[in-house]
Amino acid sequence: SNINYHNFDFNYFNNYSDYFDVNMIDLINLLINEGYISNLRYKEKGFLHNIYYNYIAKSIKYDFKPNVFNNASISYHIGDARITINNCIKSYDIVFLDAFSPQKDPTLWTIDFLHEVKQKMNDGSIIVSYSKSTPFRKTLLELGFHVGKTFINNIDMGTVASLNKDNIITPLSSYDIELLSTRSGIPFRDESLKSTPYEILKRREIEQSNSNLISHTSFLKKYSK
Repeated sequence: SNINYHNFDFNYFNNYSDYFDVNMIDLINLLINEGYISNLRYKEKGFLHNIYYNYIAKSIKYDFKPNVFNNASISYHIGDARITINNCIKSYDIVFLDAFSPQKDPTLWTIDFLHEVKQKMNDGSIIVSYSKSTPFRKTLLELGFHVGKTFINNIDMGTVASLNKDNIITPLSSYDIELLSTRSGIPFRDESLKSTPYEILKRREIEQSNSNLISHTSFLKKYSK
């Protein structure tokens, strides 16, 4: 999500640079220098929304300097994640997937890319995402994950998955599982890990049109009776 900024001052970060450890400052500078700055010329664009609200705004309000990053070590890769994931030689305990909307840019939501992500996880790892899209959840199940839901104020707001069933507090309901068996549950595919978003979307559209599975609309009518 984006927050509107008007006349954003980059010196704001410099004035409060001691709020961050050196790695975070380097990351902010990198984002600024690598093109995000152009977005700020348009008042409908946002910048570093989560960092600002989670660490700067609250700290200024209460006149408190958090040391949450003091012992943090940050490594980042710039490039197509489908390629750079091969540079991640470790296994990770938590993977957070925040890759735009699956229906707009499905490149990092395909069963092929998520298979690569799985290879970087251990048996106790979890993958968390804001997305609760049907093809995403179905893909996780097909890859052998146990899949559940995350909540904010008792509202279903996202997805959590793990190879360890004990890590799932709220599993998908029977309704959710049935929904995944409709045409809307057909995964995005990118076997070469080089396809454009259009090619991935078109490939799935053709697979859906050739499928004998029940449509999403018919499924909803069935449950509305």
